Amino acid sequence: MSTINYDLSRIKALAFDVDGVLSSTTVPLHPSGEPMRTVNIKDGYAIQLAVKKGIRIAIITGGGRQSVSVLPDWA
Repeated sequence: MSTINYDLSRIKALAFDVDGVLSSTTVPLHPSGEPMRTVNIKDGYAIQLAVKKGIRIAIITGGGRQSVSVLPDWA
């Protein structure tokens, strides 16, 4: 396991884009033709943990799909 030698307690917020950060580089298509985003479960767990630790999260995207505009229950 790696060690981080930084004082991370000063971090108050995280902001990042969905595409290419939370989602993979491939975009599977739904049978209806709609693009579907996939995310790594570890990213979701890390975001959930950050929220529980009081870190504010901003997810920025140019995508207009409902899948990126609906917040999960823990947010």
